[in-house]
Amino acid sequence: MSVVATPAVAQDGAHKVILDTDMVELFDDGMAMLLLDRAPNIDLLGVTDVVGNTPMPTGVAMGARQLEAIGSTTPIYQGSRYGIRFWRGSNPEALAAEELFSPVVGWAGYMKPYLPGIAGDPMAEWDQVYQELYGEAPTYPYVYGPGSPDPDGNDEAVEFLVNTVHKYPGEVTIVAIGPLTNIARAIMADPTFSQNVKQIAYMGGSFYLPGNSSASAEFNWWADPDAAKIAVRSQWGDPESETYKLYGNQMIDGLEANWNTGPMPEDLYPKMVADTFPGIAALFQKREEEIKASGWGSIVPDNIWDLFAAGWVIDPSIVLSRNDSPRSDDGVPQPMSGVYVDVNSEYGIDYGKSTAFTADLGPVATQKAAIQNFIDEQKFWFDLVYPLTQDPSQQ
Repeated sequence: MSVVATPAVAQDGAHKVILDTDMVELFDDGMAMLLLDRAPNIDLLGVTDVVGNTPMPTGVAMGARQLEAIGSTTPIYQGSRYGIRFWRGSNPEALAAEELFSPVVGWAGYMKPYLPGIAGDPMAEWDQVYQELYGEAPTYPYVYGPGSPDPDGNDEAVEFLVNTVHKYPGEVTIVAIGPLTNIARAIMADPTFSQNVKQIAYMGGSFYLPGNSSASAEFNWWADPDAAKIAVRSQWGDPESETYKLYGNQMIDGLEANWNTGPMPEDLYPKMVADTFPGIAALFQKREEEIKASGWGSIVPDNIWDLFAAGWVIDPSIVLSRNDSPRSDDGVPQPMSGVYVDVNSEYGIDYGKSTAFTADLGPVATQKAAIQNFIDEQKFWFDLVYPLTQDPSQQ
């Protein structure tokens, strides 16, 4: 029997979750959001958008389009338009100077704009971006930002994060799958923020592999290393809890899990597209046309990082091993454990590089985290992803 075979409205006692994301269409942020929104054991309280893969207004527009397509009422909040060192994203000359000592060898997201028109502008208005992307005015009524607060008065991502955690102390899990600017700003705004969170699951870092932005740094944490350092060095949840002692209430989905898992099964992809919501299927079809026209490669998604962070919150048993431990021979998840982690926030060749130390000792002020390594692919794809992406009318 599938773990999540019949997605529906959140059940009583469901885990309270906030998704913090640099949203894109479909894989990977969009699909992670869909999983959390549809999982019956998750109460997705809100989505907070941050600059990263896309400019923040574009992420909000894409998030609103996808939430509307699945019939959601989950609120989405406008967040940070630039990282803590804002000049890296706002001044191309600053990034060019940085590349003299640490070249971008891969993905640079919004810092090297790839979207045309106002969709590539971090200072744009989200509704104007929506109009440009989709050729019509937005109708999703649950988008909040400056001048447009939610019913509780929250008019920006950080305010929503802080107030929601205080409303539900010790109950909220944060799934942070973009640069950690919103999260760091929440910590700086309220030093009690992190300890009032139950736990945090990140997509970020590359601990045992090379980077995918600079040679040594993974994109999300490279995009704002200062914010990442603030986040992973914070105390999350109850510092007296057994979970804190084991893994600091921090789960990290870095590049390792994606590398060890590989792309979506080729035979599952067309079935998922055929059985998903019409609005989501239309986005998949547009994506396929763009890939075929550009010659990028296979239409089967292989950028699935963010789904592992969301998937662990929905069903922790999808993670078979952590840190640098090998895959379980018997397919049984290994006991939870963490290592000390840190992020380099000093300008230099390793700016943004993440490092794992040992379970017993790390630099002063560092905290433990568990790093996903091997995933149960069968359970992940067939018991979790596929059922949660189905349109109920197709079941």
